[in-house]
Amino acid sequence: MSPARRDRGPAEHAPGEPAGAQDAGPVVLWEFAVLLRLLGDTHLGAARAVPRHAAHGDVDLPLDRDPASGAPRLRATTLAGLLRHELARRAGERRAARLFGDADGASALHLDDAVAELPAGAGVAVRTGNRVDPATGAAVPGGLWQAEVLPAGTVFAVRLHLHVADAAAEAELLGLLAAAADGLTGEGPGIRLGGRGGRGYGAVRAAAWHARRHDLTREDGWFAYYGRTWRERRADLERGLAGAPGDVRAAVGAVLAEQCGAAAAAAFAEAAAAVPDGRRWAEVRLGVAVGERPTEAFLGGWRPGEVRPGLLMVGDAPRLDRMDTADRVHLRRPADTSGQLAEQPLLGDTALFALFKRIGRRLARDLGEARGADWRAWHERWWGADPATGGGSGPPSRIRLRRAPVIDEGSPWRAARLTVDALFADAVAGRMTTEELHCGGRAEVVLDVWEPDEAVLGMLALVVRELATVAFDTAGSGAGAGHGRLAVVSAEVVPAPGEAAVDVLAAVGDPVGGHRARVQRWVDAWTSALAGGEEGT
Repeated sequence: MSPARRDRGPAEHAPGEPAGAQDAGPVVLWEFAVLLRLLGDTHLGAARAVPRHAAHGDVDLPLDRDPASGAPRLRATTLAGLLRHELARRAGERRAARLFGDADGASALHLDDAVAELPAGAGVAVRTGNRVDPATGAAVPGGLWQAEVLPAGTVFAVRLHLHVADAAAEAELLGLLAAAADGLTGEGPGIRLGGRGGRGYGAVRAAAWHARRHDLTREDGWFAYYGRTWRERRADLERGLAGAPGDVRAAVGAVLAEQCGAAAAAAFAEAAAAVPDGRRWAEVRLGVAVGERPTEAFLGGWRPGEVRPGLLMVGDAPRLDRMDTADRVHLRRPADTSGQLAEQPLLGDTALFALFKRIGRRLARDLGEARGADWRAWHERWWGADPATGGGSGPPSRIRLRRAPVIDEGSPWRAARLTVDALFADAVAGRMTTEELHCGGRAEVVLDVWEPDEAVLGMLALVVRELATVAFDTAGSGAGAGHGRLAVVSAEVVPAPGEAAVDVLAAVGDPVGGHRARVQRWVDAWTSALAGGEEGT
């Protein structure tokens, strides 16, 4: 079958091209393979509550799986939607429609489903969680759920095809694809795969890009693509991932330079650089220690670095090889740190996010009720609705945890507990449990705030102050026994990309410094917003 777009006479084609191959411009097909590596827990949910191929079980949220093999998969529609959303957020809907199409035109970029390849010796994990009441911080009765998650280190080899119908648009389309792929670098707020992305799930990085270009107006280019079976095309792309660069710009630039010359590679680089990045977000970067500040830290001056180590329990079921030594253990997961995959203790995702949200809610409630304002609407605008307290299914939270934070240093702490009879104060026979908590250590936490104003920055600055001074709220379980205290030891707010960071702890400790003036302006905007005034800009 000829790749012709319109009929021509047999003498109207150029030498070396099949008859009828020319039209308004060359027809080019790009093949891409990208190796996506998960950096933390990821839940890619199934379209059906219980897939046809899966056995019935106790898991409430199963993974989406390939019907033929039963292996977890990443659907093409899922990744295409995420790439389109990322490009639209950066460059606007009009440019996104150029690559992904709209109601009047088909997408130039086509993707295939990809099957997960789990790390050696690892399997799909079942994560047990419990909905947390945002007002009290306690577990909601009956709010227990179980979800299948893919561990860090899982990879997907995804295949993409870019159809270029006009030579003049090739550099532009490649530049748009490069801009969308910038969300897969693993840095910044970028693309998150699957559900619970606001809690730090789904962080992903493109580890390798391989590209092949086929000029379908030439006989050799046409047969180089269509002369292979689907199996051969897939194998060729996946073989090319070995040693391939991690940046799509490098992969495309090398192919263009080889096939079309340096001028074509330069045109692509210029087109990619011309795609604007209109995203607006703020970053809150925190250093969090497991423990609390002793009284001495406030005497004789503000010393935010002094923290007495404490115990933390974000509960998880022990692995099979540890079930005989502990009934419950602190959450540990494989995590990608500096390119190395290792099991690490985590600060928690749902528990940590719920802590920030609970403090923000309390602050808004205390000020809003005192002023007779509708504080709930303002709170839900940023943190999302609370179904457990009668909230609706409104927009999701605009404050998001970038990744589940890994705890550096510290050590496991094993403790035995006895159930005490409330009437006689005696130990209940046979009711002893063993827990393995985590003691001490520090973690780096990043919160992303989309489309921020000064009011929400003021609220977050006050949340930091609460955790940097005397923290009344805790994370995880065991609050009644003194567990779950967290102390902020460093805090910077970057109001917008490229702006200078504001040191919130310097503002807390120095009432006349420049950082204090900036934070005070944010807090004033917050109080004005809750009183029904104009929000800061």
